[in-house]
Amino acid sequence: MSFSNSCATAPWLSALKREAALWGKTEGWRWIFVFKSALAALLAMWLSMRFQLEQPRLAMITVFIVMRPQTGMVLTKSLYRIGGTLGGITVSLLLVSLFAQEPVLFLLGLALWVGFCTAGAAFFRDFKSYGFVLAGYSAALAGLAAAPQPHAFFSLAVTRLSEVTLGILCAGVVSDIILPRRLSDQIKSNIQNRYADFMAFVRASLSGTANRMELEAMQLKLVGNVLALESIRSAAVLEDSEVRSRDLKLRKLNSEFMAASTTFYSFHQILNRLTKNATPAGEALTELYASLGQTLATPGASPRSADAARMSTRRIAAFRAILSRKVTALKKNNPSLSDSPNAVDFETAIELLHRFLRELHAYTRSYANLPDNDQEPKSPDDISFATHTDPVVALLAGGKAFVSILLVSMFWIASAWPYGASALSFVVVTSALFGSAPDQYRGVRHMTMGHGSGYVAAVLFACLIMPLLDGFMLFGAALLPFLMVGSYIITYPRWIAIGTGYVVFFCAMLSPSNPMASNPIGVINEGSAALLGTAIAGLVFMTLVPATGAWYKRRLASQIRRQVVTACFDPIPGLINRFESGTYDLLHKLESTRHLADDQNQRLVAWLFSVREIGRAVIHVREDTAMMQMPHHLSDRVQDSIRSTALLFSRLSARHRDDALDRVTVAISAVQHEMGLESLAPHERDILRRMRTSLHHIRTALLDDETALAATVGGLPEQTTEEIVYAA
Repeated sequence: MSFSNSCATAPWLSALKREAALWGKTEGWRWIFVFKSALAALLAMWLSMRFQLEQPRLAMITVFIVMRPQTGMVLTKSLYRIGGTLGGITVSLLLVSLFAQEPVLFLLGLALWVGFCTAGAAFFRDFKSYGFVLAGYSAALAGLAAAPQPHAFFSLAVTRLSEVTLGILCAGVVSDIILPRRLSDQIKSNIQNRYADFMAFVRASLSGTANRMELEAMQLKLVGNVLALESIRSAAVLEDSEVRSRDLKLRKLNSEFMAASTTFYSFHQILNRLTKNATPAGEALTELYASLGQTLATPGASPRSADAARMSTRRIAAFRAILSRKVTALKKNNPSLSDSPNAVDFETAIELLHRFLRELHAYTRSYANLPDNDQEPKSPDDISFATHTDPVVALLAGGKAFVSILLVSMFWIASAWPYGASALSFVVVTSALFGSAPDQYRGVRHMTMGHGSGYVAAVLFACLIMPLLDGFMLFGAALLPFLMVGSYIITYPRWIAIGTGYVVFFCAMLSPSNPMASNPIGVINEGSAALLGTAIAGLVFMTLVPATGAWYKRRLASQIRRQVVTACFDPIPGLINRFESGTYDLLHKLESTRHLADDQNQRLVAWLFSVREIGRAVIHVREDTAMMQMPHHLSDRVQDSIRSTALLFSRLSARHRDDALDRVTVAISAVQHEMGLESLAPHERDILRRMRTSLHHIRTALLDDETALAATVGGLPEQTTEEIVYAA
């Protein structure tokens, strides 16, 4: 009887387990994080009270600031928070020792330090940025409390550091012990999703089943994936020894993906230009592109496992092996391909196809071999991710923080405002967060919404609920739903500023102490002051040279175009990776603002795609030039074409575009003439052939009338349009 019952319940239990596993992968992890955050905050508050620390709220706030769904994020963030706190307390000690009796000089020094930290938070990325945020905030927190009583500074500093460290320890222990969610798992998911998405993007591009807007959206998704993997990888190094052992492979995988993605974009652009005007080369290549799409097609779901990737690697290798025979057959069946400029058009497309297949094969092979434990030899080139940050924008963020602090400080001194310290504290923290936000407009709006909702919740709790509570257990139980609301909002990336602002403001205004005292009037006054500080900082950041204004867009456009200048003149070793990562970083800046529907942002995205195409072609010209000893006259022509291209992208004008076209055309003719010499060795002829195709690629991109360059500098001269069949 019992055996039959167990058999009957087995399917029910299996279904329940499947549903539980599915819930854990979708909505379940959010609620796990919510309960872990609330538990860590209550634990930090209880320990602070047991240890008789002065401000348990700081420990609670620290928990919510450092707590993240992934364990590695907590560990890495905690490390930088401790470092930033120590740096801020050290500076506050210096300010208090020098200007404790001079409030004007003290606040001026504090404003300068916070401005410097805000600039650092805007200049650096990820956890370095977070360290600067904490250095400024800790200096204000410790300095404002110690300035009225400098003799007690050491004890205050130790207390503040103890409260912060206690919050860090509680967050780290709870996150690591209770159902940990490892960053290494997220890295695996990220890599698998990107591989599948990229292969789907390539197939959709080759088959023509997606329109231009859909393809652009897919590319932007892939860009975000690259930046996400780089951020997660840097955080997971502290968490997982397996991630550390594969760090080089992960960086190499990112680099190979960026290279293959840009080459495919160039390859697809050439295809569009040749087929748009029904050129012989475009018609001949249609069949070849269709066969490539069939090679990359996979039955059923997109390949994600290492075995499926190895199978794809073998199929790509087989296609590369027969590609030369296919090209020979196409030339034999289409005699017009031997006529100029059809021959150069066809040769350029084939060279890009060879390059794409080579890079796709390397990327797919690295993806397939990633789970293996074998260590590959280190690449001679630097394959670290090169972020691109504008120092002027960072300095402006620091200047805005400086102005915000001065405004509140002057009002505080002039009015002897009892709650000026509270307002100034929130000016400091919100200024640093606004300065480091990718979209300052959205950051100001969301942080203000979070602070406002946290203020309302704190007032309701202090006036209606707290007088009814007796003892820590009831107090913690009453706090739990309020803390869970903020924690749940944090799980949504778009709303993380709202959730963090809410829970931080709620804990700061409620200010649990030992013994606990009910003071609703104090909560209202201190909360109003803190909200005023947030509003002033937000107003300054929104009105004083806003980061979403026309000036910022013009500067960002200039930075985008300067990527081509970088491709023209930077040292060659590691240049492709620096160029690719810098361009991806700029594209991610645009995507993170979530205003891509704006016409001006659409133009910036179009510029980025053009820059990727022309910049990579320039780099390949320079690499081929460095591989052989060329005659001076040929070297001069090629260098002139590179310099004129750099001048065009640094100083946009129709005259510079025409000059670049002329010099690139002259360089192509010089290379073509050199290829006709019988004394050339086979490898030198191959180098010159690749150089000619890269130069021709630059020329076709400059002639394309649908690019951002053409829209900016105007149409082509009439004599040029008559000579080029693929220029509309």
